[in-house]
Amino acid sequence: MKLSSIVVFVGVLALPSIAQAHPPNNDASVVHACIGNVSKIVRIVGVTGLCITAPPLIAETPAHWAIQGSPGAPGTNGTNGTNGTNGIDGTSVMFVGSFSGRQGGCANGGVIYAAGNSAVNAYVCNGIDGKDGASTRADGPCFDNVNRYVDCGNGTVTDTVTGLIWLKQWDCLANNTGAAANQAAAGLKDGDCSGLTDNSSAGDWRLPTSDEWNATMARAAALGCVFGNLGGPSVTDDAGTACYGDGSASSFVGLPYSAGFWLSLSHEASPSSARFGRLNSGGVGSVAKSDYLIRVWPVRGGPR
Repeated sequence: MKLSSIVVFVGVLALPSIAQAHPPNNDASVVHACIGNVSKIVRIVGVTGLCITAPPLIAETPAHWAIQGSPGAPGTNGTNGTNGTNGIDGTSVMFVGSFSGRQGGCANGGVIYAAGNSAVNAYVCNGIDGKDGASTRADGPCFDNVNRYVDCGNGTVTDTVTGLIWLKQWDCLANNTGAAANQAAAGLKDGDCSGLTDNSSAGDWRLPTSDEWNATMARAAALGCVFGNLGGPSVTDDAGTACYGDGSASSFVGLPYSAGFWLSLSHEASPSSARFGRLNSGGVGSVAKSDYLIRVWPVRGGPR
């Protein structure tokens, strides 16, 4: 009985004593903790947390730390920026008027402004009108019930015998050597020549072949329409029944009586030479491609 009493008494002495953690500090804006005096273990407790005061081996000391430090010193104000450079005054212009056709380097009309102190005219060109989506191919041949040659009204003339479409303005393209003549014909397009409004594009036109030239001139030669006889050239009138230039109607204006026109084919025995058509007799000859400047009269189409 006495031994039991002693054990119970010792156990009571070992129980820790608890005390208020931070009286009177109950500030909610700080971190409240208890630090073991021997173990140095830190326990974070709430505002009303309690620290152990005894026995000595586990006793703790209350501690607290501010959650936020004191404000730092204000920063230094920035300096004002440097003023920008003043802009330069623009040049005033005055609208003079508008125009259509060719003027001031413009091919499709535009407007004129007088610019600067000396009022020099400046031109702003219009762009070239695009083609409607449905008009992506060149116009076809045209026909009537009377004539061989029919003026299509778009800068082209249809030969209803050969099916060829001829450029009405036969002198539109400059005289050239053989290769350059072929390239110039291939580059011809709508708008390049007076009245040419056939929706053609580069690549539609070409030089006629020797056979096409012969077929075109054959009827005129049969009628005697040759230079030195009936005056030439070897082309018929529109009706195809009389010589060009005898007073009958013709869609071709101002054809020379004697001239040579490049044809598309090289000479088979000498590729450095090419065929050309003689307008005074309707015949075909050949000359060196690089030695002569000969007329260029393009065609397109033909038999299908």
